[in-house]
Amino acid sequence: MRSKIAAVAIGLGVFMIVAAGLVRFYAYPTLATVPPDYEGTTLLEAKGAQVLNFETYQAETHDLDISSYTVAYEEPKAPDGVVSWVNSTTVKREDGTVFQQTRERAPFDAVSGAASDCDGCESWTEVKDDDQTTEEPTAREGQVYKFPFGTEKKDYGVWDGTVGKSVPAKFEGTEKIDGLEVYKFVQTIEPTMVETREVPGSMFGSSEPGVQAEMWYGMTRTFFVEPQTGSPVDRVEERLQELRFEGQSVPVFNATVQYTDQQVDDLVNGTKDETGAKTNAMLLGGLHFLFPLLLVLVGLALLAGGLVAGGKARARRHADADEKKTLVNA
Repeated sequence: MRSKIAAVAIGLGVFMIVAAGLVRFYAYPTLATVPPDYEGTTLLEAKGAQVLNFETYQAETHDLDISSYTVAYEEPKAPDGVVSWVNSTTVKREDGTVFQQTRERAPFDAVSGAASDCDGCESWTEVKDDDQTTEEPTAREGQVYKFPFGTEKKDYGVWDGTVGKSVPAKFEGTEKIDGLEVYKFVQTIEPTMVETREVPGSMFGSSEPGVQAEMWYGMTRTFFVEPQTGSPVDRVEERLQELRFEGQSVPVFNATVQYTDQQVDDLVNGTKDETGAKTNAMLLGGLHFLFPLLLVLVGLALLAGGLVAGGKARARRHADADEKKTLVNA
């Protein structure tokens, strides 16, 4: 009986150790990747934004509502591990009228979140010129929509479409959002002249019908990232964009843009349809380390117990055999 128990314990121990390897090296990599059918909407706001009405060329102040809709696009020629997302962002004034709309498509690595320049993958930004809309090829670099699964406490280059390059987002410590530990990264883009644009001279008190004004852009972008999933659960953008001419400036888009409070709560705690970062982090963290460790420890304990029990069973059988031999010889 003891030998049977030993065999069962050894078998279970070996199974647990093998299962630990499967969890760590198969189940975790399978889940720690962007799903190919992703679809989601992020809601942001900008209270008291100073913007330029390009129809009247007058500066205005509005409370803006921003909706960022993202959907995965099946890229037939993309290599394994690369996904493409199409993002459409609509900015509306408080009266519901549209202030601005943008659209882009970006391929990126499904694990690291970094932009991919794979052959056959289409990466573009929609550009509007009067009544014409074109998809301008865009070579992206750095993190695009998210940080890596298993985000580390280090700096990451994050893509900025206005300056057309990745700019370091520096790790600045950890914080708690509704009990969830997040990593804080801050990306700073100093005010930079990014283009010139002809605008009415009257904007700057000039009698000239048109002047070449400089477009200046600056940004301080703060990400609050759940490290297991690499997903930002909050983002705050302090944006400066203005036209300058002969020492004068007119705001084009000066505002603080951030996730709404409800959006942050949904991302952290989840909704009735989607799990939140707390649940996803617990699952991925467990698969990455805790669950494999527990399986290994239980497996080793069963294996050790089985070997000890097996040894005692063999010793008992030898003792019984020796006793019978002694009785026969007597």
